[in-house]
Amino acid sequence: MKIVPIYKNKVLSLPAEAVEEKLASASQDELRVLLSVFLDPEFEVPERAAVLDMTENAFVRALAAWQDAGVFRAESKNAAVRTRVKKKDDGQVSMTVEVPEPIKKEKKRTPIRTTLPVYSADELSGLVEGGGQYRELIDSCQQILGKIFNTGEAAIIVGLADHLALTPDYILLLCSYAAGMGKRSVRYVEKTAIEFYDNDISTYQELEDELKRREERNSMEGFVRELFGIGRRATIKKEREFIENWACRYHFSRELIRKAFEITVAKTHEANMNYTNAILENWYAAGLNTPEDVDGAEEERSKQRDNRPPGTSFNTDDFFEAALRRSYGDTKKEGEGA
Repeated sequence: MKIVPIYKNKVLSLPAEAVEEKLASASQDELRVLLSVFLDPEFEVPERAAVLDMTENAFVRALAAWQDAGVFRAESKNAAVRTRVKKKDDGQVSMTVEVPEPIKKEKKRTPIRTTLPVYSADELSGLVEGGGQYRELIDSCQQILGKIFNTGEAAIIVGLADHLALTPDYILLLCSYAAGMGKRSVRYVEKTAIEFYDNDISTYQELEDELKRREERNSMEGFVRELFGIGRRATIKKEREFIENWACRYHFSRELIRKAFEITVAKTHEANMNYTNAILENWYAAGLNTPEDVDGAEEERSKQRDNRPPGTSFNTDDFFEAALRRSYGDTKKEGEGA
């Protein structure tokens, strides 16, 4: 078969040799980006990524892939991203791309794949024996997880330190977390480490903070399940968001949540999490963080009600109830069935 191009009023010129070498391994995103930047070589990354229905990081990664293939030269600068094509005297086309770092945090990170590198026996042996730091790390992880690692499992621990540059303390804390969850698989440790790393949790302090947050959320979930009679069924997204806010954003005690629950049942005659959340949101907005705070505020409202001038029709209780029901109504629409 022979293809006859129909050029009309515009011609697209590509560096044939470099493109041909990468063509077989290029992803769909990489091909779309390649054609897009040569069709219109001056652009802003957010706008072009939006046109292609891609994230900015995915767009920049695709640019970097063609750069590595030698299709164009690139310089990393802090300025806005622009790509320009310049025609030389000999008719050849060169393209200069200013590519910003796609990572928001100012920390050097290793490009990550879905799995860690596969080390040969010689490579793994050289890493483990060289200086002994990886051997000590492997021994400590084995003790925490309560098992003797095979070669593949040892390679995972080495990959976390060597490829992702995670510190020994970070890896040991992650193993302790997994063991505490009853997960003694090194594959679970690998999967969790990559998940955290992709979410910019790559230092010991960041990991410690994240594990504390998860512990608070999980503890609160058990309490909420029992309080609302959820049982063993899976929680829906809106319920998980409620629990996350109560535990990790508002930092409310179980006593305060129980108080809101009791008010909910008294007002609605059912264990309705939407209504309870509306109450807690109002308390949080008013700066009421303990049952004592709520009782004090209620006393103050009662005094104001008793001291109303004769003939006043405005009822603060009615006003508060209306505000609460508006909030509850909005929440209910978003999380119907909770």
